[in-house]
Order: sequence, then structure tokens, then C-alpha cells
Amino acid sequence: MVINSKDYIQVGRIGRPKGTKGLLRFQSFLHDDREINDFRTFYLESSETIQIKIVSFDSKGPIIKINDLIERNKIENFVNQFVFLEKKFLDKPTKEDEFYIYDLEGLNVINKKKESVGIISSVVNFGAGDLIEILFHKSKKKEFFRFTKEEFPEVDIKSKKIYINS
Repeated sequence: MVINSKDYIQVGRIGRPKGTKGLLRFQSFLHDDREINDFRTFYLESSETIQIKIVSFDSKGPIIKINDLIERNKIENFVNQFVFLEKKFLDKPTKEDEFYIYDLEGLNVINKKKESVGIISSVVNFGAGDLIEILFHKSKKKEFFRFTKEEFPEVDIKSKKIYINS
């Protein structure tokens, strides 16, 4: 099995051990760190299946156990590995204008003249709202745009298109 972006989403990265009882730090990429405990099976880049459970939090974030291992020497192999979840286990967005980042990345950007002008290369949030990064076909340059209804009035995930007002 190969981890691919079509079927899997990256949900975190395993950090350094904490103490000697098999605990590890965890950097969660989910909206709420506690959501990790809502899932049972996770995958590493090597396709190895693991079980993760958040057991506590400290000032740096979640503290986890993997596969109920309690010996530090057995958990050190997991340090700095990325953790994936099968997309089919994620809930579909419930609000009309709510999307997963992975659904937006790769969409064709269509202008007012109905021409494809670029492709969404990434979606980021630095704290002041979501930004869409577009790679423009003609200039081969990337630019950021605020992801608002005014700037992007229509998003059509099924046809892989997003319409821009600029």
C-alpha cells in the first residue's frame, strides 16, 4: 500500500519522547487536537498501521501513546514521522461554504471571461483568515488571495473549478 493524497490526509507529526514511559509529543494538523481520539487507525508514510491515543496535554501540545507501548526504546522509531488518516473516515463539511483544504488544492481557477487562468497550489492561514495561493498559467508566478465569497463567488469541487472575481 502506498500513502497517496487521493485517499489519505496528513493529520499530524510525531514529536520527541517525553519521559521514559513511552509517551511522545504530537503536532496535530487537525482543527482541534482532541479529535485524534475520535479515530482508531492511523498510517505512517511507510504504510505501517498504528494506534494513537492522546493521554494528556502540556504547554507544547498533546502527549500521545502509540500502540500502548510503554518502553522509550520502542517508541523512538516513530519520532518525526508523519501520520495519515484515510479520508473516508472524515465527516463531510456540513456548512454550505465549508471545504477541506485538500478539496481546494488543485482546482482550476476560472476568471469572469470563463477562461482558466491558474490552479490553486495551496491554502494557508496565518491567523487572519484563509488565503488561497494561485499559480498563474501565463506568468508562472504564485499570488495569494483572501478566500472570501466576494473574491471567489463559486466553488465547484465536482468539476474541479473555482471562480475568481479579480
